[in-house]
Amino acid sequence: MAYKHELILRLQLGGGMITIGGPDSPYCLLSSGLAGTEAPETVVQTAEHAHLDGAAVLSRHVAGREITLTFEIADHKNRETHRAALLAFFDPASDGTLTVTRTVGDQSTTRTAACMLSGMPTFTEEHLHAYIRVRVPLYCPDPYFYSETITVTNGGRTVPLLSFPATVTEETGLTGGVHVTEDTMTVYNTGDAPTGFCLRLTAADAGGNAGTKNVCITRAEDGAYIRIPLVLACGDTLTVSTLPGAKYILHNGESCMRFDRGSTFFSLLRGKNTLRITADAALSVPDARLQFRCRHFGV
Repeated sequence: MAYKHELILRLQLGGGMITIGGPDSPYCLLSSGLAGTEAPETVVQTAEHAHLDGAAVLSRHVAGREITLTFEIADHKNRETHRAALLAFFDPASDGTLTVTRTVGDQSTTRTAACMLSGMPTFTEEHLHAYIRVRVPLYCPDPYFYSETITVTNGGRTVPLLSFPATVTEETGLTGGVHVTEDTMTVYNTGDAPTGFCLRLTAADAGGNAGTKNVCITRAEDGAYIRIPLVLACGDTLTVSTLPGAKYILHNGESCMRFDRGSTFFSLLRGKNTLRITADAALSVPDARLQFRCRHFGV
Protein backbone atom coordinates (compact mmCIF):
# COMPACT_ATOMS: atom_id res chain seq x y z
CA MET A 1 0.00 0.00 0.00
CA ALA A 2 1.43 3.36 -1.08
CA TYR A 3 2.06 6.04 1.51
CA LYS A 4 -0.61 8.73 1.10
CA HIS A 5 0.12 12.43 1.59
CA GLU A 6 -2.68 14.67 0.37
CA LEU A 7 -3.99 18.17 0.97
CA ILE A 8 -7.49 19.11 -0.21
CA LEU A 9 -9.06 22.56 0.22
CA ARG A 10 -12.72 23.46 -0.10
CA LEU A 11 -13.47 27.16 -0.36
CA GLN A 12 -17.08 28.24 -0.01
CA LEU A 13 -18.11 31.83 -0.80
CA GLY A 14 -21.77 32.74 -0.69
CA GLY A 15 -23.67 29.96 -2.45
CA GLY A 16 -20.72 28.62 -4.46
CA MET A 17 -17.85 26.28 -3.64
CA ILE A 18 -14.65 25.14 -5.33
CA THR A 19 -12.35 22.23 -4.47
CA ILE A 20 -8.59 22.68 -4.76
CA GLY A 21 -6.60 19.46 -4.90
CA GLY A 22 -7.63 15.85 -5.30
CA PRO A 23 -7.97 13.74 -8.45
CA ASP A 24 -11.36 15.17 -9.50
CA SER A 25 -10.54 18.86 -9.19
CA PRO A 26 -9.39 21.04 -12.11
CA TYR A 27 -7.44 23.17 -9.62
CA CYS A 28 -4.00 22.00 -8.49
CA LEU A 29 -2.52 23.40 -5.29
CA LEU A 30 1.08 24.44 -5.88
CA SER A 31 4.01 23.57 -3.66
CA SER A 32 3.90 25.98 -0.70
CA GLY A 33 0.60 27.20 -2.11
CA LEU A 34 -1.09 27.25 1.31
CA ALA A 35 0.25 29.83 3.75
CA GLY A 36 -1.09 31.03 7.08
CA THR A 37 -2.73 27.90 8.46
CA GLU A 38 -0.15 27.24 11.17
CA ALA A 39 0.09 28.96 14.56
CA PRO A 40 -1.70 32.33 14.64
CA GLU A 41 -0.10 35.65 15.49
CA THR A 42 -0.16 36.90 19.08
CA VAL A 43 -0.50 40.67 19.54
CA VAL A 44 1.08 42.09 22.70
CA GLN A 45 0.66 45.73 23.78
CA THR A 46 3.17 47.06 26.30
CA ALA A 47 4.07 50.26 28.11
CA GLU A 48 7.64 51.06 29.12
CA HIS A 49 8.28 51.56 32.83
CA ALA A 50 9.27 55.10 33.80
CA HIS A 51 11.98 54.11 36.27
CA LEU A 52 12.13 50.31 36.41
CA ASP A 53 13.71 48.10 33.80
CA GLY A 54 11.49 46.44 31.26
CA ALA A 55 7.86 47.06 30.41
CA ALA A 56 4.33 46.24 31.55
CA VAL A 57 2.05 44.08 29.42
CA LEU A 58 -1.19 45.96 28.85
CA SER A 59 -3.00 43.38 26.73
CA ARG A 60 -2.40 40.17 24.84
CA HIS A 61 -4.66 38.50 22.31
CA VAL A 62 -4.65 36.34 19.21
CA ALA A 63 -5.03 38.41 16.05
CA GLY A 64 -7.09 37.59 13.00
CA ARG A 65 -5.51 35.18 10.55
CA GLU A 66 -4.35 35.92 7.00
CA ILE A 67 -4.33 32.95 4.61
CA THR A 68 -3.07 32.84 1.03
CA LEU A 69 -4.00 30.18 -1.55
CA THR A 70 -1.97 29.69 -4.73
CA PHE A 71 -3.09 27.15 -7.31
CA GLU A 72 -3.13 26.48 -11.05
CA ILE A 73 -5.94 25.60 -13.42
CA ALA A 74 -4.72 22.11 -14.30
CA ASP A 75 -7.36 21.48 -16.98
CA HIS A 76 -5.38 23.17 -19.75
CA LYS A 77 -7.92 22.46 -22.48
CA ASN A 78 -10.77 24.17 -20.61
CA ARG A 79 -8.72 26.77 -18.75
CA GLU A 80 -10.70 29.73 -20.12
CA THR A 81 -13.98 28.18 -18.96
CA HIS A 82 -12.59 27.64 -15.47
CA ARG A 83 -11.11 31.16 -15.46
CA ALA A 84 -14.51 32.67 -16.23
CA ALA A 85 -16.11 30.52 -13.52
CA LEU A 86 -13.55 31.69 -10.95
CA LEU A 87 -14.08 35.34 -11.86
CA ALA A 88 -17.78 34.90 -11.09
CA PHE A 89 -17.06 32.84 -7.96
CA PHE A 90 -14.85 35.37 -6.13
CA ASP A 91 -17.58 37.63 -4.76
CA PRO A 92 -15.94 40.29 -2.54
CA ALA A 93 -19.19 40.89 -0.64
CA SER A 94 -19.71 37.26 0.45
CA ASP A 95 -18.52 35.58 3.63
CA GLY A 96 -17.20 32.08 3.31
CA THR A 97 -15.65 29.02 4.88
CA LEU A 98 -12.32 27.35 4.19
CA THR A 99 -12.17 23.60 4.88
CA VAL A 100 -8.75 21.95 4.99
CA THR A 101 -8.40 18.16 4.82
CA ARG A 102 -4.88 16.96 5.51
CA THR A 103 -4.12 13.27 5.00
CA VAL A 104 -0.78 11.77 6.03
CA GLY A 105 -0.52 8.01 5.84
CA ASP A 106 -3.69 6.53 7.34
CA GLN A 107 -4.52 9.62 9.42
CA SER A 108 -6.84 12.33 8.09
CA THR A 109 -7.68 15.67 9.73
CA THR A 110 -10.46 18.03 8.61
CA ARG A 111 -10.88 21.50 10.10
CA THR A 112 -12.75 24.63 9.02
CA ALA A 113 -12.34 28.37 9.45
CA ALA A 114 -14.67 31.24 8.61
CA CYS A 115 -13.10 33.59 6.05
CA MET A 116 -13.61 36.36 3.52
CA LEU A 117 -11.67 37.84 0.64
CA SER A 118 -9.13 40.37 1.92
CA GLY A 119 -7.91 41.63 -1.42
CA MET A 120 -8.02 41.10 -5.14
CA PRO A 121 -7.52 37.56 -6.49
CA THR A 122 -4.89 37.64 -9.21
CA PHE A 123 -4.67 35.56 -12.40
CA THR A 124 -1.24 35.27 -14.05
CA GLU A 125 0.06 33.36 -17.06
CA GLU A 126 3.42 33.70 -18.74
CA HIS A 127 1.85 33.41 -22.17
CA LEU A 128 -1.51 32.54 -23.70
CA HIS A 129 -0.68 28.82 -23.81
CA ALA A 130 0.62 28.53 -20.24
CA TYR A 131 -1.25 27.29 -17.19
CA ILE A 132 -3.18 30.00 -15.38
CA ARG A 133 -1.95 30.62 -11.85
CA VAL A 134 -4.40 31.99 -9.29
CA ARG A 135 -3.53 33.68 -5.99
CA VAL A 136 -6.30 34.26 -3.44
CA PRO A 137 -5.83 36.34 -0.23
CA LEU A 138 -8.19 35.46 2.63
CA TYR A 139 -8.80 36.92 6.06
CA CYS A 140 -10.19 35.01 9.06
CA PRO A 141 -11.55 37.30 11.81
CA ASP A 142 -11.74 34.26 14.10
CA PRO A 143 -8.19 32.86 14.06
CA TYR A 144 -9.15 29.35 15.21
CA PHE A 145 -9.75 26.28 13.08
CA TYR A 146 -12.74 24.24 14.20
CA SER A 147 -13.23 20.49 14.15
CA GLU A 148 -16.50 18.74 13.38
CA THR A 149 -19.40 19.12 15.81
CA ILE A 150 -19.29 16.79 18.82
CA THR A 151 -22.54 15.81 20.53
CA VAL A 152 -22.80 14.50 24.09
CA THR A 153 -26.02 13.42 25.84
CA ASN A 154 -26.65 12.52 29.45
CA GLY A 155 -26.92 8.76 29.69
CA GLY A 156 -29.08 6.45 31.73
CA ARG A 157 -28.49 3.53 34.07
CA THR A 158 -30.60 0.91 35.80
CA VAL A 159 -30.61 0.86 39.58
CA PRO A 160 -31.75 -2.42 41.21
CA LEU A 161 -34.30 -1.99 43.97
CA LEU A 162 -35.06 -5.57 45.05
CA SER A 163 -34.19 -9.06 43.94
CA PHE A 164 -35.08 -12.54 45.18
CA PRO A 165 -34.43 -15.85 43.39
CA ALA A 166 -37.71 -17.73 43.83
CA THR A 167 -41.37 -17.19 44.51
CA VAL A 168 -43.44 -20.33 43.77
CA THR A 169 -41.20 -22.70 41.84
CA GLU A 170 -37.48 -22.91 41.42
CA GLU A 171 -37.74 -21.76 37.80
CA THR A 172 -39.32 -18.42 38.63
CA GLY A 173 -37.92 -15.29 40.19
CA LEU A 174 -38.26 -11.55 40.21
CA THR A 175 -35.88 -8.63 39.92
CA GLY A 176 -37.19 -5.11 40.33
CA GLY A 177 -35.40 -1.92 39.33
CA VAL A 178 -35.76 1.52 37.84
CA HIS A 179 -34.09 3.27 34.91
CA VAL A 180 -32.77 6.68 36.00
CA THR A 181 -31.01 9.46 34.08
CA GLU A 182 -27.57 10.56 35.18
CA ASP A 183 -27.30 14.20 36.26
CA THR A 184 -23.60 14.37 35.32
CA MET A 185 -22.08 14.72 31.85
CA THR A 186 -18.40 14.08 31.17
CA VAL A 187 -17.11 16.08 28.22
CA TYR A 188 -13.60 15.92 26.74
CA ASN A 189 -12.32 18.98 24.90
CA THR A 190 -9.42 17.70 22.81
CA GLY A 191 -8.74 21.06 21.16
CA ASP A 192 -5.92 23.54 21.73
CA ALA A 193 -8.02 26.15 23.58
CA PRO A 194 -11.19 26.45 25.68
CA THR A 195 -14.35 26.43 23.58
CA GLY A 196 -17.99 27.42 24.02
CA PHE A 197 -20.90 25.00 23.86
CA CYS A 198 -24.63 24.86 23.23
CA LEU A 199 -26.70 22.87 25.74
CA ARG A 200 -30.35 22.00 25.09
CA LEU A 201 -32.41 20.81 28.06
CA THR A 202 -35.86 19.24 27.83
CA ALA A 203 -37.92 18.97 31.01
CA ALA A 204 -39.15 15.40 31.44
CA ASP A 205 -41.51 14.40 34.27
CA ALA A 206 -41.83 17.69 36.12
CA GLY A 207 -43.83 16.29 38.99
CA GLY A 208 -47.35 17.58 38.45
CA ASN A 209 -47.75 21.31 38.91
CA ALA A 210 -44.45 21.77 40.72
CA GLY A 211 -42.38 22.00 37.56
CA THR A 212 -38.62 21.94 37.19
CA LYS A 213 -37.37 24.99 39.08
CA ASN A 214 -34.07 26.86 38.89
CA VAL A 215 -32.01 24.65 36.58
CA CYS A 216 -28.30 24.94 37.37
CA ILE A 217 -25.37 23.81 35.20
CA THR A 218 -22.19 23.44 37.25
CA ARG A 219 -18.65 22.59 36.19
CA ALA A 220 -17.18 20.39 38.91
CA GLU A 221 -13.55 21.25 38.13
CA ASP A 222 -13.77 24.84 39.41
CA GLY A 223 -17.36 25.39 40.57
CA ALA A 224 -18.35 27.73 37.72
CA TYR A 225 -22.09 27.62 37.16
CA ILE A 226 -25.07 28.97 35.21
CA ARG A 227 -28.32 29.13 37.17
CA ILE A 228 -31.59 29.99 35.40
CA PRO A 229 -34.40 31.10 37.82
CA LEU A 230 -37.25 29.69 35.76
CA VAL A 231 -40.00 27.07 36.11
CA LEU A 232 -40.10 24.51 33.28
CA ALA A 233 -43.25 22.52 32.62
CA CYS A 234 -43.00 18.99 31.26
CA GLY A 235 -41.85 19.21 27.64
CA ASP A 236 -40.41 22.75 27.90
CA THR A 237 -36.99 23.31 26.35
CA LEU A 238 -34.15 25.48 27.59
CA THR A 239 -31.18 26.29 25.34
CA VAL A 240 -28.00 27.77 26.82
CA SER A 241 -25.19 28.98 24.55
CA THR A 242 -21.73 30.01 25.78
CA LEU A 243 -20.20 30.52 22.33
CA PRO A 244 -17.96 33.62 22.19
CA GLY A 245 -19.95 36.45 20.67
CA ALA A 246 -23.19 34.43 20.79
CA LYS A 247 -24.07 33.85 24.45
CA TYR A 248 -27.78 33.54 25.07
CA ILE A 249 -30.61 31.64 26.76
CA LEU A 250 -33.73 30.48 24.93
CA HIS A 251 -36.93 29.25 26.58
CA ASN A 252 -39.02 27.26 24.11
CA GLY A 253 -37.16 29.00 21.29
CA GLU A 254 -37.69 32.56 22.58
CA SER A 255 -35.05 34.80 24.10
CA CYS A 256 -35.02 34.59 27.90
CA MET A 257 -32.01 36.33 29.41
CA ARG A 258 -32.73 35.35 33.00
CA PHE A 259 -29.82 34.07 35.05
CA ASP A 260 -28.37 34.29 38.54
CA ARG A 261 -25.99 37.21 39.14
CA GLY A 262 -23.17 34.82 39.98
CA SER A 263 -23.58 32.88 36.74
CA THR A 264 -20.70 32.76 34.30
CA PHE A 265 -21.26 31.62 30.74
CA PHE A 266 -18.20 29.41 31.05
CA SER A 267 -16.43 27.58 28.25
CA LEU A 268 -15.23 24.00 28.20
CA LEU A 269 -11.69 23.76 29.51
CA ARG A 270 -9.03 21.81 27.68
CA GLY A 271 -9.25 18.18 28.64
CA LYS A 272 -11.91 16.72 30.91
CA ASN A 273 -15.00 18.69 31.93
CA THR A 274 -17.56 17.34 34.39
CA LEU A 275 -20.91 19.10 34.08
CA ARG A 276 -23.69 18.50 36.60
CA ILE A 277 -27.30 19.48 35.84
CA THR A 278 -29.48 20.03 38.89
CA ALA A 279 -32.74 21.76 39.83
CA ASP A 280 -34.36 22.92 43.05
CA ALA A 281 -37.53 20.92 42.33
CA ALA A 282 -37.90 18.09 39.83
CA LEU A 283 -38.75 14.40 39.92
CA SER A 284 -36.31 13.64 37.11
CA VAL A 285 -33.23 15.22 35.56
CA PRO A 286 -33.95 17.13 32.30
CA ASP A 287 -32.87 15.37 29.15
CA ALA A 288 -29.66 17.09 28.04
CA ARG A 289 -27.96 17.34 24.66
CA LEU A 290 -24.67 19.25 24.45
CA GLN A 291 -22.89 20.26 21.25
CA PHE A 292 -19.49 21.90 20.80
CA ARG A 293 -16.62 22.18 18.34
CA CYS A 294 -12.96 21.93 19.35
CA ARG A 295 -10.80 24.95 18.55
CA HIS A 296 -7.29 24.50 17.13
CA PHE A 297 -4.41 26.88 16.50
CA GLY A 298 -3.70 25.43 13.06
CA VAL A 299 -4.10 22.49 10.74
